[in-house]
Amino acid sequence: MQKSFIFDLNKCTGCQACQIACEIENQLEPDIIWREIFTFNEPHYPDIPVFHYSLACNHCVGAPCMKYCPVLAVTKDAETGAVLIDEDRCIGCKYCSWVCPYDALKFNTTTNVMEKCTFCSHRLTDSIEPACVTGCPTGALKFGEYEKSNGEKTFPGFPSTGIKPAIEIKPLRKSNEYPEITAVQKYDFVPKISSVNSSESVHKISLKSELPLAIFTLLAAILVPFFSAGVLSTVKVNPFLSTIPMHPILFLGAGVIGIGLSTLHLGKKSRAPMALLNWKNSWISRELIFFSLFVVIGTIYLLFDSSSGIIGWTAVIMGSAALISMDKVYQIEGRLGWTKPHSAMVIITALFLAGIFTGQWLLIGWFGFLKLFLYTIRKQYFYKNGRNPRVLLTGLRIVSGFILPLLLYQTTGTEYIALIIGSILLGEVIDRCEFYMELEILTPRKQIAIDLTLMIAKDKKAISC
Repeated sequence: MQKSFIFDLNKCTGCQACQIACEIENQLEPDIIWREIFTFNEPHYPDIPVFHYSLACNHCVGAPCMKYCPVLAVTKDAETGAVLIDEDRCIGCKYCSWVCPYDALKFNTTTNVMEKCTFCSHRLTDSIEPACVTGCPTGALKFGEYEKSNGEKTFPGFPSTGIKPAIEIKPLRKSNEYPEITAVQKYDFVPKISSVNSSESVHKISLKSELPLAIFTLLAAILVPFFSAGVLSTVKVNPFLSTIPMHPILFLGAGVIGIGLSTLHLGKKSRAPMALLNWKNSWISRELIFFSLFVVIGTIYLLFDSSSGIIGWTAVIMGSAALISMDKVYQIEGRLGWTKPHSAMVIITALFLAGIFTGQWLLIGWFGFLKLFLYTIRKQYFYKNGRNPRVLLTGLRIVSGFILPLLLYQTTGTEYIALIIGSILLGEVIDRCEFYMELEILTPRKQIAIDLTLMIAKDKKAISC
């Protein structure tokens, strides 16, 4: 039977007794917090309620952390519904924390694996309620049976994503919704709140933390079309790079380096092969399987029978599937900011580079225009929404990736093809780095910022009217 937390917004005072009880009961490291207090309207903006959330893992019925874990380390207890992590299987890839909108999964830098609230399963076995529940002095946090109606209502500051969290929230009473304004006038009050789009907002994903993945995905986006150009050259497509054959050892080395880079961000690198296990659900598992097959089959093609179209095209198909899987990894439901197709998507980049490597102007034109279009409208979106468009970096990317290569080709043809391709690749490096710099994942703190910003804007609009 699925168990559930029951939380009353009217009773929580934000005293953190539940958080402390959790830390003591589970003997947590000083920098690890499984249960956290989030305050809605912390600046006390007039006419907007101030209340607190006590949140940990909600042991969701449709837990995305369990579904997408590449090593199947996250399971659900049949008796209580508790979502649990097997630390002996976890590889510390942190992907479970990306897909969790409640920011419940934490990376332990001592053990190098993920951990989180366990529903105090050891206490439930002895018919004792979780420590956070027994430690709450006001009765705001309780424990009971899961109701199917849980999650049907929406609450300001609480992420609602349809994954059926096992928490029932008791809404604020009408008397608590609108605090009386006494000391200040609404139009004199300036809210000191960081918008979700501000530079102060904490990002769960960053270029620095995911640099190995940025290099790996970009390497794959170059290697697959370069190999494909070699396969196409056997059918007289006349690629630009027909004079630069793909050496099997270099190809294998590049592939191995790519796979090695994909493991550098793992907490438990020795367990990396286990990431192939969840091929049915995890795009991480699929990208590694397809990319590994691409490297193996491609090496066989280059070493033994480069005239075999079947082997060559099989490798191309595996490489293309790997690129699609890489893009799917980042198509997370709780992704914020720019959620439309990104100009740095590896499949789009690979098709554009395939046109460059094969001299096919149709591919160059279509996908070059698509990349430039997507890049431009994304920058406009950032500018309109108060985010830093990185003007200098934007200019360098456009000049290096589009303007300079076109000018060089028009004036010199293919005489400086290496310089042309180098300039294009520099632009792609910039775009891919920006992709990771722009990634934002939904968390309770960001949901609070979003909803509070909207409520403040609505209140200001009402005042002006």
